Amino acid sequence: MKNKNTLTDQEILFCDLYANGEAPYGGNAAKCYQEVFGDRTHRAKGLAIRMLARPEIQEYLKSLDELPYEEAKYMKTFLRENLVSIIKECASAEYRDRKGTLQSPAALRSVAVNASKALMDLYPVKEAHVSKINIDGAGEGGITFNVIMPEQSETKQQ
Repeated sequence: MKNKNTLTDQEILFCDLYANGEAPYGGNAAKCYQEVFGDRTHRAKGLAIRMLARPEIQEYLKSLDELPYEEAKYMKTFLRENLVSIIKECASAEYRDRKGTLQSPAALRSVAVNASKALMDLYPVKEAHVSKINIDGAGEGGITFNVIMPEQSETKQQ
């Protein structure tokens, strides 16, 4: 098994920046390669991709993914806070273009829905009994509402 000792200091820095770096570095191999190796040529992207394909680089990146418990707990809290702020901002924000024309809220609502789904993956909610109510329109479509009813606990009367 090859380990961190087989990598150069620059390769380790590249991996750390790629795996844990802030924007625009995290997950952007070309930017990381340019930053660490000082290569601003058009070849940097190809060299970065080749570096990522190396087994010892992949192994080191995998080891970086294994977060200790406390760090994982912090990350979960950090993600929750950011997802909630994204949901709040996108659910009510209004944006205008350079001419002052109000933009469609559809894209923002889509971001809010995706952030909500990601939040649900982090903190699953126990599913309650779901009933569907259909309202059929006169046209081609209708509206479906999902109504979530909390489970009713049965109390015994004495």
